[in-house]
Amino acid sequence: MRIVDQRNVNAVASNRSARAGGAAGGAAGARFTLDSGPATVKAEGSAPASILGGLEALIAIQSEDTTKERRRRGVRRGQSLLDLLDELKIALLSGALTPDLQNRLAAAMRDESFSGDPRLDGILESIDLRAAVELAKLRKSQHG
Repeated sequence: MRIVDQRNVNAVASNRSARAGGAAGGAAGARFTLDSGPATVKAEGSAPASILGGLEALIAIQSEDTTKERRRRGVRRGQSLLDLLDELKIALLSGALTPDLQNRLAAAMRDESFSGDPRLDGILESIDLRAAVELAKLRKSQHG
């Protein structure tokens, strides 16, 4: 994004015009000058609108990135909980349940971050409920 202060542009243009006017023509006799006609006025009028548009676009992009990142974290969390539940099922079927697995499942359930997407959050709540039920069953079997 480029921000131009019109006063500085006009000062540079007048300095260059003065220098170019005082110098004798170069090899081709051509002289470089800045046009301060309608194009300058048009650019001056549209600069604030383009700046605001740029800021709005930047804010929209940042919020979109945040939303996507929260969704990615939610999906990752759901997948890791499902993987732990599968691991628990295999451990129960094989009779090789370790306390480490129960601790990892409890730790994964402590992270209650949600994505902001109602459908994904509903799925995550269902996975959390299933994990909580399995954890409660494990704790009850160990104590009773």
